[in-house]
Amino acid sequence: MVLLAGCGGGVGGDATTATDASTGATDATATATDGESADQSGDGDAERASFSFNGTWDQRYRTGQYYRYDITSPSIDGTATYEWEVVSATDDEVTIRTKLVTPNTTSEQTVSAPPDEIYGELAGSPSGSVATIGFDSPYYSGVDGETLRVGDGWEASGENGNVSFKVEEISTYAGLECANFVVRTNGSVFWESCVTPESPLPGYMAFYEEEGDEEPAFEMVLVEYRAGD
Repeated sequence: MVLLAGCGGGVGGDATTATDASTGATDATATATDGESADQSGDGDAERASFSFNGTWDQRYRTGQYYRYDITSPSIDGTATYEWEVVSATDDEVTIRTKLVTPNTTSEQTVSAPPDEIYGELAGSPSGSVATIGFDSPYYSGVDGETLRVGDGWEASGENGNVSFKVEEISTYAGLECANFVVRTNGSVFWESCVTPESPLPGYMAFYEEEGDEEPAFEMVLVEYRAGD
């Protein structure tokens, strides 16, 4: 709970309004600029310049999928570790094991549910809350049906002002290649994530609590990954 205390303000407070604005960004008319080359970051070289998504990309769980993230936040002393493992997966039911280890506490949970209900089943525990913060943001809906190329972007107006979405680079984290997109409100970075249709979870995620913050309030970096069956 020490970890989540520093994140709760952003998710339950300012981010609630930003969620409404992001809905507008999803439906906005694209004002895309095609990127000519892919930037590279993470721990490997990017091989592709774009990714194509569809409406079910975030539900593709496979038995044996495994993710381990390093988490940093001002609310923890040091780095926390978060694990997500798909114990079993069918079209109708997924069993997920999660484990959160901070310098002071350990939280572990195993749940089974239909793929589109898994986050609801995880809610209520520290490890489940991390999953909701990192993997269940409405901003991910903005990539459905899109081809993400470096330099492509969308803009919209929302209750908090102007909201923009831009693909800034192709990155690789723990062998998972992904498109890194950034959400800005009124020009300030609010959300970052690195996504690929080949994985239901991102290679990287960060959010910023207040407009103009230079350091994220919560950051997850993928450090170990197995694709599963």
